[in-house]
Amino acid sequence: MPTALQLRHTSDLSKGVGIIDIGSNSVRLVVYADRGRTLQPIFNEKVLCGLGRSVASTGELDTEAVDRALTALARFRGLTSALGISDLQAVATAAVREASNGDYFIERAEHLCGGPISILSGHDEARFAAEGVIAGFPDADGVVGDLGGGSLELVDVANGRYGEGITLPVGPLRLIDMSGNNIARAREIVAEAFAQADWTTGRPCENFYAVGGNWRNLAKLHMYAEEYPLRVLQAYTVRKREAIDVSRLIAGQSPKSLERIPDVSRKRLDTLPFAALVMEKVLEVTGAARLVISAYGVREGLLYARLAEQDRRADPLLAWATGVGERLGRFAEHGEELVRFTAPLFQSGQLMAADAGERRLYHAACHLSDMAWRIHPDYRSQHVLTEILRAPVAGIDHPGRVYLAIAVANRYRKGTNGDHDGALSLLDEDRARRAEALGLALRLGHIISAGAPRLVTGFRLQPEADKLTLIVPSARKDLLGESVAKRLNNLARALGTEPDIRISDA
Repeated sequence: MPTALQLRHTSDLSKGVGIIDIGSNSVRLVVYADRGRTLQPIFNEKVLCGLGRSVASTGELDTEAVDRALTALARFRGLTSALGISDLQAVATAAVREASNGDYFIERAEHLCGGPISILSGHDEARFAAEGVIAGFPDADGVVGDLGGGSLELVDVANGRYGEGITLPVGPLRLIDMSGNNIARAREIVAEAFAQADWTTGRPCENFYAVGGNWRNLAKLHMYAEEYPLRVLQAYTVRKREAIDVSRLIAGQSPKSLERIPDVSRKRLDTLPFAALVMEKVLEVTGAARLVISAYGVREGLLYARLAEQDRRADPLLAWATGVGERLGRFAEHGEELVRFTAPLFQSGQLMAADAGERRLYHAACHLSDMAWRIHPDYRSQHVLTEILRAPVAGIDHPGRVYLAIAVANRYRKGTNGDHDGALSLLDEDRARRAEALGLALRLGHIISAGAPRLVTGFRLQPEADKLTLIVPSARKDLLGESVAKRLNNLARALGTEPDIRISDA
């Protein structure tokens, strides 16, 4: 279900952009709110047409699949026209570029789409998949694998850059076609394809970033088996041994036996076992220590590649948090004022000295700290927990989501409770304590300022080993009161120190 963070302030789509992705298995339209760094999707629809289901054996796109794809494209064009999306980019991948009737299909499809359709090469797919992963994980380091219905693209990434990449003919639809739906024969085909591949990263691989709907469904299966408390696929991480075990298990199952598992697309039951055996082989070949699911792929890569260099370098988490703060908060500038107010707590040698990763989180929390002011006071804490834990945001792992959620929830009410206790357990106790203290600092900042701009400016927190002092400018001493003293006391107690207030003429 879309969250409030996805839906608010999206009525003006003059800056929106649509991507039509004609893949070997699915045809999809994604509409993004704008061309900015956050790559915020506001509409996403796919039709599993199976264009590439028989290309390997017949050399042609399946006639019935073509009809379904063209029907979907006509609808997509109608939707984008109605939404006022003038910036529409359409691409096609392995099945269309390899089929003998691919050109004829493209001619008909371009007429329906009202514009050109780019046929991506295998190297193009690898490049844009890598761009998409970097958009979602700016510090990505490892190997990206994009599994479509007809092919697998592999490319190494590090320091915001990526290698040449390769494409292998081992997509699940192709494997079903080539093997006669025989999993043992498909395993041999995959082994042969990798044996012939001239590709290596030349360095140890920590992370394998998995892109593609079939692999996302494998991750859902693992989530279900593990009773994982946060059903967010972006940045879901599985250790290599576990990923191989679940891949082998799924590769040995029939579609009928997989039907009993919830949350898995019924339309992918035929292809999942074949996607699983490809996953097993990839983890073996790359030697990756971890499987990391990326919800960002070719479509996001197409948009990310179009950004100006300055926008590409922007932190996606902070860009998102700043945008949410500006849309949902009372005053856009208040976020940066709170960053300055809370900064002394996180400086080197102080009570909560933070690394670069945590500093990003506290900056984001400051910008998000007024996002629920319109919500009934009794529900604000639980509201922000739900919103932040489930928000479609990149540049953050699951423990980071929990840190942000705890911090902003404590800005509204000390402590957390309710339906999210399982998800909150993903954060270790020390970081959870620090997130709670940050929330109490934000709570103090908001009571001083009443959420208005410039009032908290001049107030300073001065943390010491045994004391936390709130320094108050003499011109603002009239803002002191029982509520301010109470919240300072709560913050000091959370930090294990004593509260103090000092009036300054400076």
